[in-house]
Amino acid sequence: MDEMEKNAFEGMEPDTIIFEDEDGNEYEFTVRDYFFYNGDEYALLTEVGQEADDQGEECIVCKVETVESEEGEEDEEFILVEDEELAEKLIEIANTRLAEDEEE
Repeated sequence: MDEMEKNAFEGMEPDTIIFEDEDGNEYEFTVRDYFFYNGDEYALLTEVGQEADDQGEECIVCKVETVESEEGEEDEEFILVEDEELAEKLIEIANTRLAEDEEE
């Protein structure tokens, strides 16, 4: 992320995503980072109340797809990456990006 992008994001609230399981339980996640891999957009998320760091807090990776709402507006859909090997690779990439951003 270059200096211009960093300045654009300063002061903005992080994106919060709410997932609902088949039992109707809601889980709130914060988007830690958006990034591209092999032409697809992904997001690294942590459950609200947790911080992603080297202490082993759980992160999940979702593929981000743009969908059109019924009103004709573009919206983002977050799809859990279920392929464990791909998810591990994506988490590694995202954590590297976060570490590089902290160094700058």
